Amino acid sequence: MYDLVIKNGTIIDGSGDDGYVSDIAISGGRIVCISKSLDGKKIIDASGLTVTPGFIDSHSHADNAMTDYPDMIEKIEQGITTSVAGQCGISQTPIRVGDAYKTFADTVNEVKDIPMGANIMSFVGHGTIRQAVMGFDNRKPTDGEMAQMELLLRNAMESGAVGLSFGLIYSPGCYADTSELTALARIVKEYNGVISAHLRSEAFELEEAVEEFLDVTKATGARAVLSHHKAMYKANWGKVKNTLKMVDKAISEGYEVYCDVYPYTASHTTLISTVIPPKRRALDNDGIVELLNDKEMRKIIKEEYSSVYGDDLSYISISQAANHPEYEGRNICEIAKENGEDPFDTAFNIIQECRADVHVLKFVMCEDDVEAVIKHPRAMICTDSSVAKGNAAYHPRQRGSFPRALGRYVRKKGVVPLAEMIRKCTSMPASVYGLKSKGLLKEGYDADICIFNAERIIDRADYSDSTKRCEGLDYVILGGEAVAKNAVYTGLKKGGFIKKEA
Repeated sequence: MYDLVIKNGTIIDGSGDDGYVSDIAISGGRIVCISKSLDGKKIIDASGLTVTPGFIDSHSHADNAMTDYPDMIEKIEQGITTSVAGQCGISQTPIRVGDAYKTFADTVNEVKDIPMGANIMSFVGHGTIRQAVMGFDNRKPTDGEMAQMELLLRNAMESGAVGLSFGLIYSPGCYADTSELTALARIVKEYNGVISAHLRSEAFELEEAVEEFLDVTKATGARAVLSHHKAMYKANWGKVKNTLKMVDKAISEGYEVYCDVYPYTASHTTLISTVIPPKRRALDNDGIVELLNDKEMRKIIKEEYSSVYGDDLSYISISQAANHPEYEGRNICEIAKENGEDPFDTAFNIIQECRADVHVLKFVMCEDDVEAVIKHPRAMICTDSSVAKGNAAYHPRQRGSFPRALGRYVRKKGVVPLAEMIRKCTSMPASVYGLKSKGLLKEGYDADICIFNAERIIDRADYSDSTKRCEGLDYVILGGEAVAKNAVYTGLKKGGFIKKEA
């Protein structure tokens, strides 16, 4: 008799095909039979419900929670059974320790036996590699430094990294030129890995930034993912239609190019990367805090920012501020008015008071662009988030991306059909990232499964309360066992770190 049978559900298997009613039998953590009239030791009656593969978060930062917050609660409670982390050029290792390095392989050994609430795999970050070798120097690497970066990258790829992520808006990754990116991407291609990129610009130079990344892709032949694709600030709205055409052209030429997208019009990033231009970030956080003691430098930074973006900071709200929870959930301009300050001085003061550990919401995208990216056949759904890690405020995408995609962009808006959205959440990322036994409901595949009411599923987390659980998600099953019921984590840790298969 089977360990578990899910009976009478409408199976949408992740392939993009329409659903059909059948039973799914699970034993030993795998799907062993899909047929009607099956029986098992445990039964889940899925009559009237939709049964899909577990969701795969194609762009996550949950690698920073593996040791201290392994439950991955905010992942599991929205149906995510596997996350692809280490994005935007930022990974946990390699880091410089004296005259040696703690490598990606060391991280894998550290976490490989930690039970987790959900599965996780990880890129190695280009910015992290560069910082380990060169610090925050704004220059080309020497031949010796380049060789060391290549060595650390090979260590990561041979240790199970899914590929190399670029964070070309963050220091020190932003100091790399295209030739450096290309040389490293060639190594990733040797290992059949993936390159992803937070582009050098998602605003006024978006098209040029996409062109640069596509040039790297074409020069190396590596499978490529444009991270959280969007156009920021009103003057740039609509540009994604052009950049998606650029992606289509590269695909028509035979290159493997994808993108991911979170279904929201606000981004989430650091206050430093928002108000301080890249050329002023050739310092670590302590150095930036010290830099802002100089009143003349504050004036220069404000002028540099305003010359590009204008002097309106009303689109910025604080989501997390170390040691200053009273700032969280508040708009920069409101805080400035209350303090009788210029908004830029308020931003600079908050950076200093919080020792640069400040994250913000930026309300700078438009709904038409979000829908355009979601519709693209190579677009995958993501959270671009870690887990809460004890924080009470964060971007609602951390809890709501996948239920929002299903409830708002399928059922309410009809942007794409349900079966296509499930493909974007399951088999497409599984294929891109080499998860050979996940992403489809097929015999022999892992029993990572979501069961939900397609007429009810919806996100409830919002910008005023990001902690609300979704509705309509009945079960999340990982490795054949229920790890969430009615969107509440059961406490079972059936996941762990996944090394990319060779």
